[in-house]
Amino acid sequence: MSIGGRKPNNSVRKALSLSFVQTLVSLVFTFGGVIVVSHLLTPTEIGIYSVAAGLVALVQMLRDFGVSEFLIQEEELDEQKIRTVFTINLVIAWSLGIALFALSGVAGRFYGNPGVSDVLQVVSIVFVLLPFGAISQTLMKRDLEFGKLLKIRLGENITRSCTTVGLAYAGFSYMSMAWSSVVGILVMVAGCALWGRQYRVTGLSLLHWKRVLGFGSNRTIADIARQVGDQSANLVIGRMLGMAATGLYSRGYGIVNMYSSTFVGAINGVAFPAFAREHRETGAAPQLFLRSLVYLTGISWPFFAAGVLLAFPIIRVLFGSQWDAAVPLMRWLCAAAIVGTLTYQCSQFLVALGHVGAVTLIEVQYQLVRIGVTIVAALYSVTAVAAVQVLVYIAATVLYYRRLRSYEPLSMGKCARAVIPSIAVTITTCIAPAVVAFWPGLIQQHMIPALCGAVVAGCAGWLVGARIVRHPLLDEFRRAASRFPRCNQILFG
Repeated sequence: MSIGGRKPNNSVRKALSLSFVQTLVSLVFTFGGVIVVSHLLTPTEIGIYSVAAGLVALVQMLRDFGVSEFLIQEEELDEQKIRTVFTINLVIAWSLGIALFALSGVAGRFYGNPGVSDVLQVVSIVFVLLPFGAISQTLMKRDLEFGKLLKIRLGENITRSCTTVGLAYAGFSYMSMAWSSVVGILVMVAGCALWGRQYRVTGLSLLHWKRVLGFGSNRTIADIARQVGDQSANLVIGRMLGMAATGLYSRGYGIVNMYSSTFVGAINGVAFPAFAREHRETGAAPQLFLRSLVYLTGISWPFFAAGVLLAFPIIRVLFGSQWDAAVPLMRWLCAAAIVGTLTYQCSQFLVALGHVGAVTLIEVQYQLVRIGVTIVAALYSVTAVAAVQVLVYIAATVLYYRRLRSYEPLSMGKCARAVIPSIAVTITTCIAPAVVAFWPGLIQQHMIPALCGAVVAGCAGWLVGARIVRHPLLDEFRRAASRFPRCNQILFG
């Protein structure tokens, strides 16, 4: 329902389009920044920030306390509930910011590096600023107001990336990324004030605190488990194998992480409010999930499979020879992401339908598996840590789909049949990259032309495969290309 006179009329397709525009532009700046910084900083410097960022991520999910998802999935939303969520979010965020600053020295001593402490002290400022934009953005997501979110997020991402590069050039080392996060949040808060004025919170309240905390406590347990699991590799490697190994893992995971946080993040940012709205209005959320799964695997599987084949030239061209040791890590992590693609939207779907407890149980179970196998693998090598992530996502897929099969449209058989076209386009996409990767001496002698050729031919292979199997994504691309007749004629005939 609309709040405060707002009457949103935004389609999921339009929201996805705007979200992808934001993602693609942000990806250019973010990826460009990562490339430049990778040439300016050493693996040890990247490792210091990665460890601190992992600790911040654990604290960050406590800050949200599930309140943003509460606002999106709540069927009857009023101003008092919004004010209650803002008040709780403000108290928690400021408390965590103070605690992060106070305990930064302990973290630095634990990892034997004062740089970890310095990063945490600066990033604690973010927790003071975040509540003043977070709730406004959540309300915009509920109403699928991705046009306004586009402006806000582009401003934040572009500013953050440019600040990181500028400060790295100026000699700020790993602190360049810490200070850029503060600058990015300042821009985000300013953007919410400028473009989201009608979504601003107009007061404080604790009227619905029991309802909000009831939902939030359940959701936070799942978030804690997820973040501890997601960050366990960086934290365990940093403690057991050193900062240089952490930096290598971070770069090996860089392509996967960037894809997940940008492309998949763009889809998930729309998917959760879309699932919730579909559940409230039509009850057809399972059908929407299945269609989304087909679309997501149709793009993600070819991308990650090509990443497995082209890891060496990608790492060498983008980051330089000092990061060659990250190549086998990237291969294993891309393989894990192929499996993980199946789970990317499961938690959002179940929470949107009100099954918070089920998500909590599943997250705790499979993240315990992740932490355990990561610690054991770290006794051997950083490559072993990357390899066992495949097992982690297999466990997550089994747990989630056992729960999803209670919805008849999401039975294992129907899900398996639905992704057959995605398997086909993955195969056709990888033909050219495989030829380039296994052709003796081709990459070593002609690295950049070979990589570019593999990417272009891989895209052509995807298009050919999609036309042969009539992948549902092709209709979406045709619809998008129809605005450009000449382009539509060239691509689709």
